[in-house]
Amino acid sequence: MDSAAGILICLVVFGHAIAPLDSRVVETVEQWLYMFHMPAFVFVSGYLTRYSRTWSPVRLVLRLGFPYVVFSVIHALELAALTGEPVSVTLLNPDWTLWYLLALLAWRLAAPLLRVDQWMVIVTVLVALIAGVFPILDTTLSAQRIFGFAPFFTLGLVWKDQWWRYVRNWPVRFAALAAFAGAFVWSWFTEDEVSRRIFFLHVGYEDLGHPEWYGMIVRFLVITVGGLLALGLLSWMSSSYKLMTGIGAATLPVYLLHPLFLYPGREDGYQFPFDDTVALVVLALASCLFAYVFSRPFMVALVRPFMDYTFWRDLGRRAVGRRRQEAPQDADTP
Repeated sequence: MDSAAGILICLVVFGHAIAPLDSRVVETVEQWLYMFHMPAFVFVSGYLTRYSRTWSPVRLVLRLGFPYVVFSVIHALELAALTGEPVSVTLLNPDWTLWYLLALLAWRLAAPLLRVDQWMVIVTVLVALIAGVFPILDTTLSAQRIFGFAPFFTLGLVWKDQWWRYVRNWPVRFAALAAFAGAFVWSWFTEDEVSRRIFFLHVGYEDLGHPEWYGMIVRFLVITVGGLLALGLLSWMSSSYKLMTGIGAATLPVYLLHPLFLYPGREDGYQFPFDDTVALVVLALASCLFAYVFSRPFMVALVRPFMDYTFWRDLGRRAVGRRRQEAPQDADTP
């Protein structure tokens, strides 16, 4: 799973990096990516959640809430510097990529319920379809995405390792390649007609301009295709991808930091001296390089104060311990 997480975090960075480009090739690649890379990423998050030794709501809130608040402020400061507008921190409406921290918090808090039975995958699909009916469930607190992507998290959570033998065989792998090729061809012919917003699962059917019955059909297809392509991608995963395994072991700093480097291009576009096709290759290489550098142990240690509340907890404990050691002892104390 670390290998899968490494490849997927590179795809996440790449998908965000190419957003300012607008050629047909780029639009096709972007639509194609959004069909499967976040479903697969959420599945991996659910799968890895199974290995949590304890379930503590307080610890979960601190672990994910701390970087959410810190990076919400950092995002707001950078946006203000780039646009000249006043600093505006909106914790109720997560900025850009930060929605995932709130969604992951909600899923992990609900994990004891979601993992009770494999049928919970179907239950979460039904809930995701119904959630789109309610306009009140929107980007506020990532509500629509929490419900929309929950089936992928639940599938990873209840996945049994013996099922991999049905997925990681050559007929399935070749079928997965055909499915990815078909998805790319479909994206090529529909990129100008299909709104990528349907893959974001971030707003309800009304905001997408869909009647409820049509919105449910579209969302069902998005979830179904996303799940199949995610499993198709995971069928090719292997622990022999040592480089990607190293990256996948430290995806959080990559996820948190890459928007800070992409904001200037997102706001003002790129000024490349070459066309968008070459830019795709350049940004793909740059995305992988970025993920590699910011997943190195020295970089994780450097960023830890901004993303891990235990850094400050441990720092406080050490300070208290030093003060106790330096305090004069009572002569009568044994």
